[in-house]
Amino acid sequence: MFQSGSILKSIGLGRSFQQLSIRSFSTSSPILAGRPAPLRKSLRYLRANRRKETNILKQRKLEAKKNELDPVLGKKNNAFLTRLEAEVQEPNVLTRGYEKSEVEKLLYGAQEASIKESFASDSVRQSAIKQREAVFRILNMRNRSSAESLKFKTDLARKEFQRFDGDTGSSEVQAAIATVKIHHLFKHVVENFKDFKNIRYMRMLVQQRQKILRYLKKDDPEKYYWTLNKLGLNDHVVHMEFNMDKRYMQEFKWFGDKVLVRDSQKQKEIKRKEKRLEKKAIRQMRAAKQDPTARRF
Repeated sequence: MFQSGSILKSIGLGRSFQQLSIRSFSTSSPILAGRPAPLRKSLRYLRANRRKETNILKQRKLEAKKNELDPVLGKKNNAFLTRLEAEVQEPNVLTRGYEKSEVEKLLYGAQEASIKESFASDSVRQSAIKQREAVFRILNMRNRSSAESLKFKTDLARKEFQRFDGDTGSSEVQAAIATVKIHHLFKHVVENFKDFKNIRYMRMLVQQRQKILRYLKKDDPEKYYWTLNKLGLNDHVVHMEFNMDKRYMQEFKWFGDKVLVRDSQKQKEIKRKEKRLEKKAIRQMRAAKQDPTARRF
């Protein structure tokens, strides 16, 4: 029997076969393979640092997108709340559950009786018209007190979210009523920014709404997301922890551009560093898009 090594040496393929049988397990890229070791390390460090800054920028964008929704008021121009405000301003909507048709019938009967007694004089007709206008002006919702306006809106919210007639205890109804009260108090607080009692009550309502919606999520997830969409909220707002303090009011501009809380020097320096890091990451991303070879390093 001939040995395989002697046969390969005899035909001159021993060394080349050994070279081919040795496989390369190098993890460095072909571009970095021919460079000196210190240069390879520095390029790897730059590449890792660039990836880190890009990831930080993406995370901050996602965090900013989550926090752009007001955790107290929700989305702006919400359809449900806008419709409630429009109902209150409607000229044909009367307070205390009165219907316009019923009031018209009562006024018509009283006017006819007075006209017959006074032989249908023009002065009596004019007086009857003025009385009719005065009655509707008194009963109009636009001229009622703030408490009656709030009661009217909460009744509308209850009817829209109720599971059955007269439902006042379901989670979605309670969350809707709390949202209506929060928006009603917001208008009052903006006009009376030193009313700390109502600010505290508003803060309690926000926390109560969070608890109600968390329970609804466990009990009926489908109804939970339907309620969130209707009220202009999202899942992050329900589960987030925040303090309804002056800094929050300043961030969401409750009182316009008024400065409520001034940043300390340390906070200002942190914000400046974050802005510099963000600008640097944006420049690097733009450079990588313009020069595809830069991504390799």
